[in-house]
Amino acid sequence: MYLTHWHLERPPFTAGVDPAAYYEGAPQVEALARLRFLVGQRRQFAVLLGERGSGKSLSLAVFAEECRAAGRIVASLNLAALAPGELLWQIASGLAIGPRAGEDPSRAFRRLADWARSRPADAPPVVLLADDADQAGPDVLAQLVRLSRAAGRPWLSSVLVATPARVKRLGDALLEAVDLRIDLEPWDDDDAAGYVQFALLEAGCDRPLFDDEAISVLHALSGGNPRRINRLADYALLGAAAEGLEQVDAGTVEAAHDALGWTAAA
Repeated sequence: MYLTHWHLERPPFTAGVDPAAYYEGAPQVEALARLRFLVGQRRQFAVLLGERGSGKSLSLAVFAEECRAAGRIVASLNLAALAPGELLWQIASGLAIGPRAGEDPSRAFRRLADWARSRPADAPPVVLLADDADQAGPDVLAQLVRLSRAAGRPWLSSVLVATPARVKRLGDALLEAVDLRIDLEPWDDDDAAGYVQFALLEAGCDRPLFDDEAISVLHALSGGNPRRINRLADYALLGAAAEGLEQVDAGTVEAAHDALGWTAAA
């Protein structure tokens, strides 16, 4: 393991959705600002778009933590392959209003609508965070639109996560209801460098382990995609440790890229 070689407390470039490992590059700062606007202005729908590995799920998790810390009610769910009845059950569970096993969708919908109407008119909107919305069936998406109108006034602020190539799968009715489009763009060179430094510092590193040219090559070969930067940086650290190097250079990053078998980003 390379931790001993680099004098690290833990692996700096791990996969997964961990808000503690969130790095706010320029795209993340902009995305969070727009999400706050959505909820603060009681808007009903936003779509959060980004390529695979751009950090959509992690941004959603960070925003969920922020909303809960502010005392907002948050329901987080994944819409992939979800049935309409399961959608209502999971939302009711997230709102802690007693979902009932085996309850038919029409009755579950009425209970949610009654709960929404019972809230004070000036109550903050409930925040619904729906990952993989572009993998949901049309009945589920239609149910979301219907649910947003259930109280006769804005009571639900929903964030739907999708990839740009699949956003049209959300359907015309939902897309016409969208108030805000949020795009998670790839990191530029500065954000990539900032992230690498941040991750190494969090892992207990007290010196730069990648030289400047290595960072530039890392950004170029990853296309600025955070997940790819993570994997490529991890492989490069491993390769440099195996070679007994004191710092990762551009050649080591290129060798790691070749080992991963990726096509260089355009």
